[in-house]
Amino acid sequence: MRGDIKKLFLFISLIVILLIVKNYSFSQTKPEVEQPRIRFGEISFKLRQIESMPSNIKFLEIHIEILNLSKKVTLPENSIKLVIIPKEVSFKDNSSDAEWQINKEERFLDFPIPPLAGRIVVFGFSLPENIPQSITFDIQINPPDGEKKTITWREK
Repeated sequence: MRGDIKKLFLFISLIVILLIVKNYSFSQTKPEVEQPRIRFGEISFKLRQIESMPSNIKFLEIHIEILNLSKKVTLPENSIKLVIIPKEVSFKDNSSDAEWQINKEERFLDFPIPPLAGRIVVFGFSLPENIPQSITFDIQINPPDGEKKTITWREK
């Protein structure tokens, strides 16, 4: 009987050791899921003029660089929403051009952004004949939680 107890104890010990070794040697760690990191890059303005009759048409272009700082994650198309909201407009002669209005613009980026790369998105706003002295905009990536910036364009 004593031999049976030794065999049973040895068998249980062997099973416990195998379970411990199996858990440590064959367990796979969960792969880290990298969260997308989206940031603003360079933001620039361009004033464009199209010749037409009776007067030229003027546009303010805003070039916004969107960067994917993730090392492995490609941002799929239509996963990034960019919103630009005009906040404040000032004119040289302290008059406001009552008929001219500038509205909020929203755009989903319809192209993927690979890891560690960037793309430029262009917004265009037509300007009145009496060009404003400055316009201040709020821009945001994926509102309400994404990065937000306030930018100002000034006429030279």
